[in-house]
Amino acid sequence: MGEIRSTLDIIMEKAERVTVTDEEKEAFMKSEVKGKVRGLLQKHLDGIINQERLKKEVEAMGRERYVVATAALKKECLGSIELGEDNRPLLEILAHVVGLDTKPVRELLSRYQQEQEEKRGNRESVLKERLRDQGISGTAVLPNLGADPEWTKDLSEVKARFHQRIAAQ
Repeated sequence: MGEIRSTLDIIMEKAERVTVTDEEKEAFMKSEVKGKVRGLLQKHLDGIINQERLKKEVEAMGRERYVVATAALKKECLGSIELGEDNRPLLEILAHVVGLDTKPVRELLSRYQQEQEEKRGNRESVLKERLRDQGISGTAVLPNLGADPEWTKDLSEVKARFHQRIAAQ
């Protein structure tokens, strides 16, 4: 009479024949490290862990994983920087955990924020002029930039150029 095998036995038998290449192992490791870094960064930004703990966690990953982790942390931080937001926590991580000179990033951020503000002022002037032409004026009149498709387009273009430049850092 035949032997009844469990599903686990069948899976284990098939798994014996599966081999994983070095490239696949490295890809798995990189994916795992990137996921862990994203989680650690989010915990830091949420105030669950401090910067020193974040740094220790990254360093504790080991030498090979540390290189991958700092590269992933750099990419995550640079990708999270937004114009008009408080980017200090991200810049501090880049400086103190990743070891990146943040002066070029800060200058880039400043330049694009200034460009955004100039475009905002120009667009507000145009919209106020349009309202004035319609007989609407006064010190309390504030154009709704959020409802202006031209402003939305300009803002998207500035942000896209900024993110392109910052990704190259």
